[in-house]
Amino acid sequence: MATRNQKIKFAIKRFKGFWSQFKRSKRGLVGLSIIVFFSFIAIFAAFIAPYEPIEPKITSDQYPGVPGVKIAVQLCKPVWYKYLPWIKRGYTNITEAFYFYGERQFKFVFIFFVPEADHPEEGFQQDFEKVYNFSNTIRASHKILEVKEIKAILPSGVHQFNLSEWTIRGSREVHPIESVLPAEKLIQMCPNATRFELTYSTGVDLTENIKIVKDHKFTKSESFDEWKWESESNRIDVQYDAEHGYAPSAAQKELGCLRVTYKADGQKLGENITVTIWKEFNYTYFEPPRDVFIHTSIHHTGSPHIELQWAFIREGKTFIVASNTVTESESYKHLYASSLMANTTFIDQIFAAPGNYKFALKIIIPPPQGDVTIYLDHVDCLLYGNTFGLLGTDNAKVYPSDIFSTLIYGTRVSLIVGILTAVFSTFIGLFLGLVSGYLGGIVDEGIMRFTDLLLVLPTLPLFIVLTVSMRATSGYISMWNIIIILSLFGWMGFARSVRSMVLSLRERAFVEAAKAAGGGRFYIINRHILPNVFALVYITLAMSVPSAIVVEASLSWLGLGDPRLASWGKILYDFNSSGIVTTKGLLDYWFWVFPACVSIAILAAAFILVGYALDEILNPRLRERR
Repeated sequence: MATRNQKIKFAIKRFKGFWSQFKRSKRGLVGLSIIVFFSFIAIFAAFIAPYEPIEPKITSDQYPGVPGVKIAVQLCKPVWYKYLPWIKRGYTNITEAFYFYGERQFKFVFIFFVPEADHPEEGFQQDFEKVYNFSNTIRASHKILEVKEIKAILPSGVHQFNLSEWTIRGSREVHPIESVLPAEKLIQMCPNATRFELTYSTGVDLTENIKIVKDHKFTKSESFDEWKWESESNRIDVQYDAEHGYAPSAAQKELGCLRVTYKADGQKLGENITVTIWKEFNYTYFEPPRDVFIHTSIHHTGSPHIELQWAFIREGKTFIVASNTVTESESYKHLYASSLMANTTFIDQIFAAPGNYKFALKIIIPPPQGDVTIYLDHVDCLLYGNTFGLLGTDNAKVYPSDIFSTLIYGTRVSLIVGILTAVFSTFIGLFLGLVSGYLGGIVDEGIMRFTDLLLVLPTLPLFIVLTVSMRATSGYISMWNIIIILSLFGWMGFARSVRSMVLSLRERAFVEAAKAAGGGRFYIINRHILPNVFALVYITLAMSVPSAIVVEASLSWLGLGDPRLASWGKILYDFNSSGIVTTKGLLDYWFWVFPACVSIAILAAAFILVGYALDEILNPRLRERR
């Protein structure tokens, strides 16, 4: 027992001595601080990241009947972008250029307008067929509030068009402007490659997600106070009901809801009964939302069917978004729609300007033959903006990912792969180096020639071939497969270093003395040689982690990583495969790729700094120099 306590005290004393030397190294402390910081992020990623890293969604317990609601639209900018001084906000005039082309084929006349960004300097004279890829209307890049000017730069001078000669057709993303003039007249007036300039006013803004209904489950009676209602019938009443709300299960009872009742009092009417329930909200942005999601859980009794309409009301004008026919049922039916599903191509017309709006539910009851009771629960409307989170979102179509959450969870993968690969490869190199150096002879020759063979192989192409082969056989490549591959091909240099040290150590006097005392091979290696090699083990462990992190990121960037895991390399792969660089430019979405690149570089550099510090402490030559 005393011997054990002495060993513990001796180990503590050695650690204190080591720490007293290590803390004198500034770069060692910097590297260790960075590693501790990233380790903290990796351990508590589930608490730091606001969303899941892969396909994040608002779960069905919030919106029953929906498999999952996206948290944001794709390609959102970070929310802090709106505080940058050079970001435009408000109404502004934009001038865009287009090039006109026209062609007659038999009795038909075709015209095309090519945006300036897609128009080659030499035009399409040599390859006219490419013109057919473009529209016969002028398509602005932003929502048009008002056309200011349309002009054509002709050889004879500038021709100013009368605005009555053009008409605007509304659509979701852009507003095509179509000429009222006959196509034949435009061809006669404008030769091919004539430059058209369109000047128009538009709203430019960075918008955030808006959840219109705070308590969409009606868990408390105060939630009902936010709603207002009206009906032309005095037999209609709308009240808060604390007992008949939607309950997903017996254990999860959320019984609050809105109750709409019609009292017939023995009378039969020959006309529909309409009731409108609405909630007011303020829309402060100059751009319309990118998408809209609406959800309502409903069931009713007393009428074979009713009609439920979702609408927005602005300045007394009602815009019907979608309409649903609901049949009589004792259980709730869950209805939902988005701006794309409901074909609401006029969302940009509804939210044309900042102001006060109403989100409304319009219920139409066919001529009732008796009392009718309607229950409404989980009523909500989400307006999706073009900014989200600290780093925006990626371009996933169904469930865009929060880039910040992916970055946080990616820390886990990088640290696990880096540390485990370093441990496994160092252990393999240590074992083979000890065996080769101490036993010598044919064992040494065989191990070293095999080591030389692996050293001359190009590692990254070899990793690519192996991962592709494993994916072809198993269907996917996991993180553990990558760790095994990196470990099996990352030990060679360390094994040669250990062998060279063992060749020197086995000739020392203390080893010869141990042999003379009857010590076996395992005893001598374990008690005399291994402790003298461990200084190199610590240094190699620290210096091997960066290469493993970079290789894992490289494989993931090439699309050869585990698709089920969020990693920094996967962020780079998603960015690369999105085509953003060619369509929008790197500077527009630098926040998508830059943080991952910086994280890889900083974490790799941290382990290198720690490795240098350990080398200064444990390397006798450097220790003597100090």
